[in-house]
Amino acid sequence: MRERQKKILKAVVREYQRTGEPVSSQWLTTKWHFDFSPATVRAEMLALDEAGFLEQPHTSAGRLPTDKAWRFFIEELASDDINQSEKEQVLQRMAKLHEESLRETAQFLADCSKGLGLSGVFGVASDWHSAGFKWLAEEPEFADDGFKSILKYFDSLENDFNQFFRGLDEEVEVFIGHENPIKYLRGCSLMVTGFDQEDSRGLMGILGPKRMNYQKNKFVLEETRKRVRKQKTVNR
Repeated sequence: MRERQKKILKAVVREYQRTGEPVSSQWLTTKWHFDFSPATVRAEMLALDEAGFLEQPHTSAGRLPTDKAWRFFIEELASDDINQSEKEQVLQRMAKLHEESLRETAQFLADCSKGLGLSGVFGVASDWHSAGFKWLAEEPEFADDGFKSILKYFDSLENDFNQFFRGLDEEVEVFIGHENPIKYLRGCSLMVTGFDQEDSRGLMGILGPKRMNYQKNKFVLEETRKRVRKQKTVNR
C-alpha cells in the first residue's frame, strides 16, 4: 500500500471511530490537511474501495472501513501506546475496585471500555458474568438488528466462549467481524485474554463495535489480568 493510501485509510478509520458515520472524501479534505489534492483523495479512496479496505453503504456518499481495514489499522498501531491520561483514568478506576469477584471484573471492563464486559471461568464449577449492555444499546451500529441479534443468542454465549476460547493464553486476542468463530457476533469486535484461577481456566473480554478504542481496551485487559494474577499470588 502506498504511503498516501495509508494516510487516507487511517484518516477514514479515525473519523469513523469518532462519529460512527460514513466518511466522504469531501469531509476528509476539509478536516484533514493532506499534502495532496482533493482529486487525489477521491482517487485513492476509490482504489482502497476496490482493494477491499473501504465499502460504500447504499444510502450514503461516504465510505466505511471494512474488517480488512480494521485489521490493517490495528497492526499499524501495534507498537503504539495509549496516552497517559487514558492510562491514569483506567488505573484510578481500578484502584477503586472493592472486591476481586468475576462479576465486578465484568463491570469494570464494561465501564472502562463503554462496551460489554465479560468475565468467567470454565470447569467443574463454571462462573460466567457480563455487564454493559446499556453501552451496546447506545451505539448506532446496533440500532437496528445488531443488538437484537446479540440478545437473541445471549443465553448460548457462555457455551460458545467455552467452546471457542477456553484454550486462550494470556496474550490479548482481537477478533474483528468475520474473524470471530461465533457467527452472531460478526457484526462486532471482540478482545479476549485468558487467565488461570485455582483449578479452572478463566477468560475475560470486551465486546463492542468495530470502531472501539483497541489500544485502550488492550491496556484495560492487560492491567485487569495482572491484577487477577497478583491477587491469586496473594491468596496462596
